[in-house]
Amino acid sequence: MKTVFITGTNKGLGLEFTKQYLNEGWNVIATCRSPTTATDLLSLSKKHPNSLTILSMDLTNEASIEQISEEIKERPIDIFISNAGTATGYTSGANLNDFGNVQSEPWVNIFRTNCVAPLLLAQVVHPNILLGSDKKLIFITSKPASITENTGGALYMNRSSRTALNQVIKSLSIDLYEQGISVASVSPGWVKTDSGGDGALIDAETSVSGIKKVIEELDMSQTALYCDYKGEAISW
Repeated sequence: MKTVFITGTNKGLGLEFTKQYLNEGWNVIATCRSPTTATDLLSLSKKHPNSLTILSMDLTNEASIEQISEEIKERPIDIFISNAGTATGYTSGANLNDFGNVQSEPWVNIFRTNCVAPLLLAQVVHPNILLGSDKKLIFITSKPASITENTGGALYMNRSSRTALNQVIKSLSIDLYEQGISVASVSPGWVKTDSGGDGALIDAETSVSGIKKVIEELDMSQTALYCDYKGEAISW
């Protein structure tokens, strides 16, 4: 039985990834900041007691990230899905995301969560990925990370943190190529979650189903893929 490692699983896309993979018979290692309050995730654990492992991890805490290596030890992991991140920086209007109002501290915090932490965690999980069979690293980013497609301006904090993550992903695709590890950056679309809001275009089930198909079809010939949940390429 194959294993997928997913971050940010207490709600939204992460929870939906967990549900779908469990229903397909996968082993799932699910992380979130506070498992004891993750009601829906705990319910899944009761339904899949032998397939779901829930671990506590805080992306803003480097020690918490490093601790994961002790939790997973030499367990093979086939797919790594870096889903957790902060949606701060998406909103527009009279706020810190507008030119003239941008401040360094919130920007640095967003950068740490959306760009630095995913790479630190990938380094921790890397030995386990080498033990797996699929050997895939998937990072959930966003279409606003595209420099080419930035025709609206603003969103300074989120755009820059996600664009930087895309650069990280590109480097990973080169550094890990000889190890047979494929890497992809996937935009989930505008999804009806807590961060996406009720006015979003698609639900989590649709987004995750599409992303899972992208993951399934990903191979070394496509490594460094940047696409949306339908598999359509996005310009860097």
